[in-house]
Amino acid sequence: MSMTPRLVSRRTIFAVTLACALLCSALSACSIETLRAEKAPPDYGEVSSAVTAAVPRVVEVRDLGRSLNGFSYRLSLSIVTDSADPFTGDELDALVEAIWRTLPWEPNTIELTAGAEPRAGDGVVDLRAAAATLEPLGVTNAGQGGVSLTDMDARYGDWKEPK
Repeated sequence: MSMTPRLVSRRTIFAVTLACALLCSALSACSIETLRAEKAPPDYGEVSSAVTAAVPRVVEVRDLGRSLNGFSYRLSLSIVTDSADPFTGDELDALVEAIWRTLPWEPNTIELTAGAEPRAGDGVVDLRAAAATLEPLGVTNAGQGGVSLTDMDARYGDWKEPK
């Protein structure tokens, strides 16, 4: 077996260089679009009104926030309730489903904290026990009495853009 050096033609070098340049340009354009989308203020749609309609004891939704969480987004929000009593599983289920059905972008995590309004005792509302009943959602503690939820599609079905 002989080892003869292969000569690479100028056309081959030019073609490879051109292909690399086009690929780099395409990748740069994708990242520029992503940066533009991240700088635009997020749209939360009708989440606040859907949450207060789904769970009557919720009197206000505050501090809506979107942050990059790996390859997707996390929705963070605080809710104000009319009492400091812990949430039931049914109440939290209705709240999370309302968010899942009305948010105009798909979150991979929903982070919730809750507190009672001042005239109701001004305390932290515990969501942890209620969240533990919402199988198969992934649940981790977030803040004081709050929860961070994942795998909403396993419980509520695939996310669809609201109409």
